[in-house]
Amino acid sequence: MRPFRLLAFMLAALFIATVAQSFAIAQDASGPSAAAGGGGSAESGVYGFSGARQGDGVPKGVVGECVWIYDSGNKTQVGKGDCDEGKFRVPLKPGRYVVRGPGGNQPVEVKDGHWVEVRSVVQLPMVP
Repeated sequence: MRPFRLLAFMLAALFIATVAQSFAIAQDASGPSAAAGGGGSAESGVYGFSGARQGDGVPKGVVGECVWIYDSGNKTQVGKGDCDEGKFRVPLKPGRYVVRGPGGNQPVEVKDGHWVEVRSVVQLPMVP
């Protein structure tokens, strides 16, 4: 049974890496900063968890780039989040955004002085 868990974990890691690569955007020095709009305060933004779950198990968090922040029209990337064991925090100016991650796209509204919690977890198929 243990080899199947290893295979499932490896498939999850591959899936998350593929999603990350498909959303990657080449940025030069003038690209978006960690804060959307190039100067948001650390007083507001999004935070949460990004990862994968198999069956009813505990979700496993990702390490590295894990969520991507887009404008309200879901067209232009304005920020990104890096995960440490699935946990991320991205400062943003107040406004409407779409958070893209393994669990799909989630529209959010960030208000001045507030942080919005986002959970982006993909459900993986059970391996026999």
